[in-house]
Amino acid sequence: MYRVLGCLTTQHDLVLVLVAAFVCVIGTMSISVAVERTLADRSGVRWPLLLAVCAGTAVWSTHFVAMLAYETGIPMAYDPFLTGLSFVVGSVVMGIGFEIARRTGDHWSGRALAGIVVGAGVSALHYIGMAAIRLSGTVQFAPDLVIASVVLACLIGSAAMIVLYSAQRRQTRALAVALLVLMIVSLHFTGMGAVTLFMGGIVPGSGSGLSRTVLAAVVAGAALLMLGIGVAAARLERRASLRLEAEADRFRMLSEGTFEGLIVHRAGSILDANSAARKMFAMDGVLTGTELQYWIFDARRLLVRDADVEGDRIETELKLRSGHCFPAEVRRRSIVMPDGGAAELLALRDLTAQRESEARIAHLALHDPLTDLPNRRLFVEMVNKTIAGAARGRRSFALLALDLDGFKLVNDLYGHAGGDELIRAFSRRISEHLRAGDVLARLGGDEFPILQSDVTQPEQSISLAQRLVDALREPVRIGHTDCTVSASIGVAVYPSDGDEVDDLIRNADTAMYRAKADGKATFRFFEAGMNEVLEQRRRLEQRLRAALAGEGMGLAYRPLVDCNARDVIGFEVLARWVDPELGPVAPLEFIPVAEESGLIVRLGDYVLKKACREAATWPSHLKVAVNLSAVQFRRDGLVQSVREALSESGLPGHRLELEITENILIENRDYVLKVLTELKSLGVTISMDDFGTGYSSLSYLKSFPFDKIKIDREFVSELDTENGHTSIVRAITSMGKSLQMRVVAEGVETRSQAEILRELDCDELQGFLIARPMPPEEVASFLERSCDDAEGGVYGPRGGPRLVAGAGGD
Repeated sequence: MYRVLGCLTTQHDLVLVLVAAFVCVIGTMSISVAVERTLADRSGVRWPLLLAVCAGTAVWSTHFVAMLAYETGIPMAYDPFLTGLSFVVGSVVMGIGFEIARRTGDHWSGRALAGIVVGAGVSALHYIGMAAIRLSGTVQFAPDLVIASVVLACLIGSAAMIVLYSAQRRQTRALAVALLVLMIVSLHFTGMGAVTLFMGGIVPGSGSGLSRTVLAAVVAGAALLMLGIGVAAARLERRASLRLEAEADRFRMLSEGTFEGLIVHRAGSILDANSAARKMFAMDGVLTGTELQYWIFDARRLLVRDADVEGDRIETELKLRSGHCFPAEVRRRSIVMPDGGAAELLALRDLTAQRESEARIAHLALHDPLTDLPNRRLFVEMVNKTIAGAARGRRSFALLALDLDGFKLVNDLYGHAGGDELIRAFSRRISEHLRAGDVLARLGGDEFPILQSDVTQPEQSISLAQRLVDALREPVRIGHTDCTVSASIGVAVYPSDGDEVDDLIRNADTAMYRAKADGKATFRFFEAGMNEVLEQRRRLEQRLRAALAGEGMGLAYRPLVDCNARDVIGFEVLARWVDPELGPVAPLEFIPVAEESGLIVRLGDYVLKKACREAATWPSHLKVAVNLSAVQFRRDGLVQSVREALSESGLPGHRLELEITENILIENRDYVLKVLTELKSLGVTISMDDFGTGYSSLSYLKSFPFDKIKIDREFVSELDTENGHTSIVRAITSMGKSLQMRVVAEGVETRSQAEILRELDCDELQGFLIARPMPPEEVASFLERSCDDAEGGVYGPRGGPRLVAGAGGD
């Protein structure tokens, strides 16, 4: 130690020593920056090569600046080859050491080995550089100090490399630089302390080589090179730092904008977290610096990779220490932090909303969305379970099929919103009369099956069916109107009426249709012969569809005459059907089927267009009257259908008369008025049919653009026997005249009825007195006969016999 201190204080120029120290500090700082770049840039060998050159230059410059400070009083020169070799050997060996440290990562033993290699490289550079000295004399080395210098270089180099390549490089950079400086300085001055110069003798080559001046210039150039590398590395590091900061800001912005909780941790210690994670943990402040286990019970599940779980995604139940518990999806990914250290990113997604959504979807898959009752799928499953239990226990149960009477009419009058409200109201009312073990479902439309189990059959099902029939007769409030709709119920009992779910549902439906056929608002139990009746109805519907598709429907015409002039002024069209298989089918049979199946719209369009085509062949003064059903009137496109019928047939609008019933006017007055106004714009005549039998009121006649009102046959049939009916007809005709509407009486069968109506100032007559409904081909002959009867018109002179023309039922 004394020899080293003596060498430093007595044999060195302290100014140049300080210069060497400055070069050493700057060089080691350049080395540390270059190390940062090699770790950040893994794309090639550029930065590792520059690091080796930087390290070699720093140590070589320091060594030879210190050599220039070595004052011996003896002229010295330096062998060019060995001087250059010292730089090359030192750079290569130290480069190998730095590469070992880079490749070993976080393993301290690998970094320690790298430090030994770097120390060896510095030692080789020093002693090869010492061997380059040429002077008149000999140089001897003290072995103990040489060994000590090499050992110090390796030990301090190991410490320096461990610190330099640690996870906290930026925070420990100053310590690493200090250790590198200490390694270089301790090696040089310890090695110089081992030198003893002996003068005398001739040393070959002592007079040749690099002079101190040339060496100083070379050292200065090397120092400048080193500074250039350091400045370049520093600038690149600055740019990289700015880029990392920008990327960090962008990552922060993205992480704050995501709905997932993001946590970066190292061995359970939280390094960073976004706002979603803080919200998830109910933490207003920062999570950085805390432990995961402080926030999550059994946080170890998130930290230890389970060998049985494939991939980096797990679903688990997170129980927070705040008391909140929720299902979560956890994804994990290893990342490298800006400081070069490894960490792990946890992405936590709260699955509560997803699980609730899945539960809602599962519920909707098994329940009716309108009433929240079990749907067909769930109901069939429940019936199958009940069948299995009843079979084991030899018990019976009942299946009730409930269908609302007139529901289609409610949909037509009040729209789908009114129909939906009715369905919800009736489902609530039905549920009020069920026991806890009964199951009510909705299969669609107005079909409500009921599973009644674990009761005495058939007594209990009779009691339930009667209660429901009575309860469902009560009016239901829809908007501002009370609507009365009854229900028909069919009952099938297990096992007598079927031992399979399909058989029970089908037989309960059959009994329900029988209840409808028997007058509705009642219930019936299934009987073996009912299937035949249901099959006949289904067959009737199929044949009706075929008739409408193949022009199988026919028309009949009922004349309209002027009450005073007794001239034919038009015909009312009626639908007639003669099926090739079923024969003649009465309107009372096929019209209800058409309404229940929805075929009434197609039937109405068919009758309208065909009647317009046939009426276009009549004399130009004759009109044709067509009835519109409520369903047809409520359907969008009615005005367009009428316009097309007139256009295709060539019939002028004033020759078409459209008859509607009063129930169309009950709901949505604005819509009805709009449609009637559009129809009037086509030139057609609008007539109110069956006036006086429904909700007739003066406000309807004043509000809507009617041209005619038709007195129902109920008031005409007993006109010549009941004085009260005469007063009603007189009131109706007076009302019509005051509103400038024509009044039509239908169902006129006797001359006395015709005379009374003429005296009451009725405008038009219709009925068997004039003619029965006739097929299209008889219209021309009827018109000829009516023209030949010049004396008294179509129904003869006063006091004469009644003329009945045409054929067919009404």
